[in-house]
Amino acid sequence: MNRKKPNWSKLFIDSMQLGVQANQVIALRWATFARGGPDAQSEGKMMIDEKIKAVIEANMAAAQSMMMGQPHLAQRRAMSVYRKRVHKNLHRLSKKT
Repeated sequence: MNRKKPNWSKLFIDSMQLGVQANQVIALRWATFARGGPDAQSEGKMMIDEKIKAVIEANMAAAQSMMMGQPHLAQRRAMSVYRKRVHKNLHRLSKKT
C-alpha cells in the first residue's frame, strides 16, 4: 500500500508563520494586561476559553483526517485551526491599539 506523506517543508513554513503571528498576539495581550481594568479581565477569560476550544477543535480535525483515511493531512488540518484563531485574534487585538 502506497501511503501519502505530509508535506513537511510546507508544514515547517506554516509553523514558522504561525509562531510569528502568535508572538504578535502575545505582545498585544500583554499590553492589554498591563493596562489592567475590565478589558484585561475579559481578555484573560476569553484567552483561556479560546485555548480550550482550539485544542478540542484541532484534535477533532486531526482525528477526522485519520478516520477518513487521510493521515497525511492531519497535521495541516490541526494547524489550520490554530492559524485561523491566531489570525482572528491578531486582527481583533490590533484594532484595539
